[in-house]
Amino acid sequence: MLEFAVDLHIHSPHSISVSKNMTIPNLAKGAQSKGIDILGTGDATQPNWLEHTEKTLKEHDGILTYDGISFIPTVEIEDGDAIHHVVILPDFESVKRLRESIKLSSPNLDHEWGGRPRVNLKAEEIAGLVRDSGGMIGPAHAFTPFRGIFREGRFDSIEACYGSEADHIHFLELGLSADSEIADYISSLRRLTYISSSDAHSPTPDKLGREFVKFNLEAPIYDEIRMGLKREKGRYTTLNVGLAPQLGKYYLSFCSKCRRTLVILEGDKAPTFDDMNIYVHLKDSTEQKRLLSDIGKRGVKCPHDGKSLRLGVRDRAAMLGDITSIKPKHRPLYLHMPPLLDLIQSALGTKSNKVKSVKRVYEAMIQSLGTETQILTSIKIEDVEKTDKKISRIICSYRNGEVDYIPGGGGRYGQIKNTWDE
Repeated sequence: MLEFAVDLHIHSPHSISVSKNMTIPNLAKGAQSKGIDILGTGDATQPNWLEHTEKTLKEHDGILTYDGISFIPTVEIEDGDAIHHVVILPDFESVKRLRESIKLSSPNLDHEWGGRPRVNLKAEEIAGLVRDSGGMIGPAHAFTPFRGIFREGRFDSIEACYGSEADHIHFLELGLSADSEIADYISSLRRLTYISSSDAHSPTPDKLGREFVKFNLEAPIYDEIRMGLKREKGRYTTLNVGLAPQLGKYYLSFCSKCRRTLVILEGDKAPTFDDMNIYVHLKDSTEQKRLLSDIGKRGVKCPHDGKSLRLGVRDRAAMLGDITSIKPKHRPLYLHMPPLLDLIQSALGTKSNKVKSVKRVYEAMIQSLGTETQILTSIKIEDVEKTDKKISRIICSYRNGEVDYIPGGGGRYGQIKNTWDE
């Protein structure tokens, strides 16, 4: 078996707000320096992009490649309930079969900007059509407050969304809003394989592969990915890498008006607040579960202005499932690790990761040490230290889970507490 770094969810120039540089040659070049071995094509059903990928990718022994990078046909579909799904397909023929089956239900399938087609069918129907085409489907960015399956007011379970097709759902994309710990609050999800993907709109190294998953496979082809997602015949995921969900704007629950975020503490004091947070004291997990349920029903008011509290991503998952997240035996480590450009920016103290000084250090590290994924996850810290001591301390802090956060919520991004200078 070989280990492959995989990013299955990206977009083409035929999706809105996507860089024109998202071409197969540029994607392959970006994946090489990044250390991504397998990329999803993204937007596979859009006719112009389908033509580009068919002409550009070379097929050998069932493997679609360009300049050493393997590609798997993928597309993100929006259903009639405004839920997004990641679809993974074996080959271009299966893409064309899926296109024909959804064509009458999609108003934008052939549109220039129809890279992410809207299909006016239920998720159950789309899942059946994907399976008939020989592919796989699962929720995209499942916990994102916008277009995610588990956002407020939508579905409480895989079964409620996919109906009779639920048993054929084998994976879930975590998205930038969540990690494995958040998803594993919900007991019914623990059977699934979790994938991390970039949802990249640009081939730059801070976007492409900013989240990825490692697989143990024999070859970079669809059938191996399928077995990996189903954890069959020794194929499985070995590592999820992505951003810490605490940095997201909707991690903590919050007041719908003043945007103060909810902090739950142990005890029996009356609720209090300051300029940033609301503090609620609870005696035990039973009270916490009841509180989250009441927030979900808009039954809890802010002690500052009397407006309803709303659930954040973490608390929404805990409300749907258990107060405690339980990691199943098959679940690999989730490594909270930002892109290397961001780490270099932190080390140099620049305002942007696009300045020349950051790019120079990035290119020097790639040339001397290896690909970005290797630098972030596997190259010895001692070797990184020879290039830059401060960057090595930052990477070491992330690898060891020693980075602390000020969690985000209510539309306010979270912040990283700098511990590596201490």
